[in-house]
Amino acid sequence: MQTMWVMLICLVGGEFATATLCKTHSPIPGIPGSPGQPGRNGRDGDTGPKGDRGPPGQKEHEVDIGEKGDPGAPGNPGKFGPKGPPGSRGLPGPMGPRGPQGDTGDYKTNVKSAFSAARTISYYPRREQPVRFDRIITNEKGHYENRYGRFTCQVPGIYYFTYHVTSRGNLCLSVKKGRGGSKGEKVVTFCDYVQNSYQATTGGVVLEVAAGESVWLEPTEKNSLIGIEGSDSIFSGFLIFPKA
Repeated sequence: MQTMWVMLICLVGGEFATATLCKTHSPIPGIPGSPGQPGRNGRDGDTGPKGDRGPPGQKEHEVDIGEKGDPGAPGNPGKFGPKGPPGSRGLPGPMGPRGPQGDTGDYKTNVKSAFSAARTISYYPRREQPVRFDRIITNEKGHYENRYGRFTCQVPGIYYFTYHVTSRGNLCLSVKKGRGGSKGEKVVTFCDYVQNSYQATTGGVVLEVAAGESVWLEPTEKNSLIGIEGSDSIFSGFLIFPKA
């Protein structure tokens, strides 16, 4: 009880009580006050120095890595890529060895046939009769008969026949082929038409001729073929290659 009175006197009595009574007794803590209002946030401090690098982290659920496996099977080939530009041309290779000698050819020196003959007869040839080219210019192997105006084949093969003639009027000439003295068959016919004037007419054909067959020129009713000096008319033919 006495203690409570002393406490009361100390609280109320002011400096006197503090100076007298309170000196004689130990201080007694007062009743805690109510919490004050929160203070304002302080200013940010200065940036501190950079820290040391930490240890590497670990993966979650990390497992141990096993040994390297065997290579897998090769995959399927991919698609072809675009074609590249052509490369530069390389150097020529070395010359190869000489080949063996070939077989002897079939064209012998005696396999020849060629002729060319001119007409010196001034009158017109007969209709549908062989035209006679009486003057021999060339007659290799003698296969052309100037008496009859016919070439008779002795070497079967492919021949070329041609004519260059002068006429003074309408002219139609046929190239004919046949055997012996027959009328033969007409192969081709060439015609030129002119009145009271000289003209040069030409024609030609490639024929396969068998041995014993003859080739000649024959006019129709348009037969104004002439052969005079300065206006020659010629008939020619030659073997291109013999039949195998």
